[in-house]
Amino acid sequence: MSPRAEHSRWRRRIDQRGLALVIALSAMAALLVGAVVLLRVVSIERDVAMSSVSAEGTFFAADAAINVALDTISPDVEVCASGRTPLGGGYAYQVLNTPPHASCFTGTQRSVGYSIGSGTGYNASGYVFYTYAFTGLGTGPRSTQRTIEARAVYGPIAQ
Repeated sequence: MSPRAEHSRWRRRIDQRGLALVIALSAMAALLVGAVVLLRVVSIERDVAMSSVSAEGTFFAADAAINVALDTISPDVEVCASGRTPLGGGYAYQVLNTPPHASCFTGTQRSVGYSIGSGTGYNASGYVFYTYAFTGLGTGPRSTQRTIEARAVYGPIAQ
C-alpha cells in the first residue's frame, strides 16, 4: 500500500471521530426528552387520580350530610342540624336549608282516606305528609366541594 493511500484512509478515520460524538449527544438528548415527557405524564396522572379521590370523598361527605338530615326529621322538628362536622382527612359535611325556605320544613300535604295497606289503614279524616327540603354540602382537601339537594316526605300521619 502506498503512503498516499494509507494517508487518505487515515484522514477518513480522523474525519469520522466527531461523528461518534454527535451521535452520542443526539442519543442522550433524545433520552432526556423522553424522560421529561414520561415524568410529565406521570405527574398529570397523579393529579387526575388525586382529584378523582377528592371529588369522590366530597360526594360521600355530602351524602353523609343528607343522611344526618334524614335522621333528624320528624313531625315536631322544623329545623335540621346545620353545624359543620369534620370527618377527618380534610373532609367535612354540613346540612344547609334549601332556599327559599328558612328551615328544612317546607310544608304539609293532606291526603283524604289514604290507605296504608290493602283493606287497612283507611281514615275518613285523612292523613298528612310532612315535606322537608335540605342541601348536603361536602367539602374536602384542595378546595373541593359537592352539594346534594334532597326532598323528603315524612308520613302518613293520621289526623
